[in-house]
Amino acid sequence: MNFAIEVPGEATPFNIFELGKALEAAATSTDNAQRQSAGQQLQAWESQPEYFTALQTIFLDKSIRTETRLLAIILLKNGIDKYWRHTARHAIKPPQKELLRSRLLQGSVGEEERSLSLHNALVTAKIVRIDYPTEWPDALPTIIGATRSSKDGNPAHLSGALLVLLRVVKELGTARLRKSQTALQAVTPELVQLLGEIYTQKTAYWQQFFTKGQGDEDDADYAMQNSLTALKILRRLVTVGYENPHADGMVQGFWSLSQSQFDQFLSGVGNDSWIPVPFQDLVGKHLIQFTKLHIDMSELHPASFCVLPNSIPLAKAYWNLVKEFSDVFEKSGGIRESSSVETSGGNPKHEGPLSEKLALKGLLLLRSCIAIAYKPVQTFRYRSPEAKELEKQAIDIIQTQLLTTSFLLEMVQVIISKLFIFRKSDLEAWEEDPEAWESQERNEGQAFEWAVRPCAERLLIDLLTHYKELGKPLLTYCELATKVDMDVVTKEAAYCALGCAASIVHEAFDFDRFLNATLVKDAQLRDSMAKLLRRRISILLSQWIPIKISKSSRPVVYEIFRHLLKPDDPHNDEVVRITAARQFKWIAEDFEFDGEDFFPFAADFFNQLIRLLQEVDSDETKLAILATIRVIVFRMDTHVAQFGDAIMSTLPTIWESAGSEEYMIKQSILAIMSALVMSMGTNFTRFQGAIIPLLADAMNPDSALHLHLIEESVELWKSVLVQSKPPLTPELTQMVQLALPLLEYDSVIANQCLEITKGYIYLAPAAILSDELRRPTLAALSKTLEVNSREHNKLGIESIELIIRVAEELGGSQGVTVVIRDMLGIGLLRSILEQLHGAWEASQTTGPNRKSSRLNSIKETDYFALLARIALADPTIFVDMLSTLGGSFESVWTWLSNRWFANFDCMAEIEKQKLSCLALTRICELPNPVQGLVLHNLQDYLSMWTGIVTEMRAGTEGMVANDTLVWAPDDLQPYDYETPLDTFSRQFAAKDPVHTVVTYDFVRSRLENLVTRVGGEQAFEANWAVNVDREVLVGFQKLSEPQQQEMHS
Repeated sequence: MNFAIEVPGEATPFNIFELGKALEAAATSTDNAQRQSAGQQLQAWESQPEYFTALQTIFLDKSIRTETRLLAIILLKNGIDKYWRHTARHAIKPPQKELLRSRLLQGSVGEEERSLSLHNALVTAKIVRIDYPTEWPDALPTIIGATRSSKDGNPAHLSGALLVLLRVVKELGTARLRKSQTALQAVTPELVQLLGEIYTQKTAYWQQFFTKGQGDEDDADYAMQNSLTALKILRRLVTVGYENPHADGMVQGFWSLSQSQFDQFLSGVGNDSWIPVPFQDLVGKHLIQFTKLHIDMSELHPASFCVLPNSIPLAKAYWNLVKEFSDVFEKSGGIRESSSVETSGGNPKHEGPLSEKLALKGLLLLRSCIAIAYKPVQTFRYRSPEAKELEKQAIDIIQTQLLTTSFLLEMVQVIISKLFIFRKSDLEAWEEDPEAWESQERNEGQAFEWAVRPCAERLLIDLLTHYKELGKPLLTYCELATKVDMDVVTKEAAYCALGCAASIVHEAFDFDRFLNATLVKDAQLRDSMAKLLRRRISILLSQWIPIKISKSSRPVVYEIFRHLLKPDDPHNDEVVRITAARQFKWIAEDFEFDGEDFFPFAADFFNQLIRLLQEVDSDETKLAILATIRVIVFRMDTHVAQFGDAIMSTLPTIWESAGSEEYMIKQSILAIMSALVMSMGTNFTRFQGAIIPLLADAMNPDSALHLHLIEESVELWKSVLVQSKPPLTPELTQMVQLALPLLEYDSVIANQCLEITKGYIYLAPAAILSDELRRPTLAALSKTLEVNSREHNKLGIESIELIIRVAEELGGSQGVTVVIRDMLGIGLLRSILEQLHGAWEASQTTGPNRKSSRLNSIKETDYFALLARIALADPTIFVDMLSTLGGSFESVWTWLSNRWFANFDCMAEIEKQKLSCLALTRICELPNPVQGLVLHNLQDYLSMWTGIVTEMRAGTEGMVANDTLVWAPDDLQPYDYETPLDTFSRQFAAKDPVHTVVTYDFVRSRLENLVTRVGGEQAFEANWAVNVDREVLVGFQKLSEPQQQEMHS
């Protein structure tokens, strides 16, 4: 079938012919515009009911070009992820699902193109994982049937069926849902038996062909491929398909077979092999699958591993492989990680000699055995007494039968004398791509999973951790190997071992003497291989310094690193300098690191690190260097101030060179700037011109990197603000608009943006109160009251209170009026009063039909604090506001005052108690009709005054002011590490009436004025006080008595 390419159109009606044309255009067209248009059309058709079945139809048509078929199956695979589940939007309908499932095997069994067969198998596995066993109960029986029927037939058909089965077992084996695990375990015995037969039959066929010449070469090739696929499935089934593999006879048989065939196959991959060279690669892959089986069993079923037949001899046999390989390790080509070539699972491919790969697997298995003995798997699942006993038995077997003293000593000796040797192949990889090699070899990397030397280091650390007595022979070897006359390679291996043993032998080894007597000289060694030793010295120091080093030796360490970072030394190549830069981070992070001691070295360090940063190409390397700079800046604290110019002159350039996609580098730059700002304090202001543009760029919501950089951006912004003094620059002030949209979200970022906004209210009040920013700021803050976060609500209320206070300070009553008008305009005050009224209504109901308030007492207290700020600023404005919202002040005051006085019992903070007390007292200043309403609440007022004044007087003996919240001048002294924002906010808080007004004096003057306005004391007592309970009156009258007398009474 051929699809002619016509003019693509986004509104083209869907049918299989148009789909074919779009696929062919997208897959094969050389016109970029045509490919893009076809891709958009294909994406637009995804919601069509017949789209995915049509894709499958085109894929199954072998007359269509392979490129088109491949694109069809890839789109189908992607569609399964997006649309197969019934909860997805435009989910694939059941009839289409049924049709797709019915033709899945057809796409792999008999498909000649392996890439197409593989993608179809992936599609099948994804569907099985979702649908089996509930929606597609005959999935596995169908696949098993297809595999069994092709066992003795066409080997190509068997290859396709096994490929599907492999992908299905992989999917079900990694599924977390219990139903998938149970479903796989239910069919495992049948599968193991069938695959065992296939494996045995195909293995026997190709073995007979190569030993006796019986059969056909093509059939032998197919037999090897099919036996390998069967082995891949079997090794997964025996580890994930059984709860207790050791208890199954078939598993025991397969386990024994894996060991016997391992020896057979191993003899088939040498120079004098019975297998021709072109086929040895496939035999090697069989061996690798055996090693994966043994390692997986030891990790997933440690107890079963130990009691399966001949497991301890197996582990020792692996060690023999390692030991044999160690004799040729120095000449081996090494394993290379190829990032450009990936396996079918998407992992990087590792290429290298088979003997080295097998030795690596042996080291990994031995590490797993040590973990069985000393790191038993912790689980919350119930384990029977038998399982616990089996685990104890496994630990005992490993400790007594495998990890014997002689075996341990032999491992240590072989590792440090042979496997730590730096090889010619390592040096070639070093020089071929220095940055990539250094990154792969770093201590915290994952190279131990695919490289022998890093894995041997991990194994040695495991041995020394659990067998500390091995430290003594190791030290003896290191002392011998580090003699002056030893060659560089041997000495480098000894230093590697010494670094691994740091946490074990630190008490028995005088590292300070070793540092001054040996390492200083070795770091200056001039030899063709000196760079090996210099790199190792950086790593060694980073391993020892956090464990043991004297204060007097630290300058020596700094001097060594400064020497290793020198770019003009020919022995300090790129790897040496990058390693020194990376490892110094651990030195600077050490608890004992002192910025003052490091100060004499800092200038050279910063210059060398910045120069190195400009020379390297790899983003990972740049990140490592930036991380070291950040730690140094942070740990030097105020001592870093004079180096700020050198650092800040470089960072914007690196920012620009990073481009629009490299967000991790920009994250590091922002983090360094944040640390620099906090370390330099107010001295950072000269860098605002460089920081603000980068910060604005990172906070720009239209930027592609905005979400990636927001955490570091907000942290830097906050640092800049807390170290700033008013007046702020216009550029910094205008940035507040970028914070406002983030305030309504319930997140850590939103909380930090709230703190930033609050900082702006302190430092730039005039700008916040301007017509441009006032209402948007209030609107954004009002939304924080709706978020379900206490911290969020608290910061929001405090910020709105602060706006009212600065409005009063800058504009008096007129300023407060403008703010209240905006609060009315955005609906904030109406919302608050409606919620308070709902709470009051709920409090008036009782019995079984009692209503519950949707407003909790904590938020209610916040609302009253906000109303109190308005009333304290100007009670007339407060009354006018209530009248505007409620029609008349009386209609609102009747229920509001009732709820307000009742809320005092819920006010946990005495500051809020006093604030409400002062605010309610100020309302007493107003004439009728407010005066009459206040007097109707006289008992509530007297009770409040008595309680609050008594609370304020508690603990004030000897204080100038008879009020615990009134701050004395001594209370305003700055404290250590106070930032300019802290100082300004503390000084502004000191002007708050809560901290300047003595409560009793404030109440007495207003009450006296009120008594005078109603006709004097006699009239007050006759008309108003007579309605107050005697106990309340007596309690209030006692407030006028001297405090000393009150205490004695």
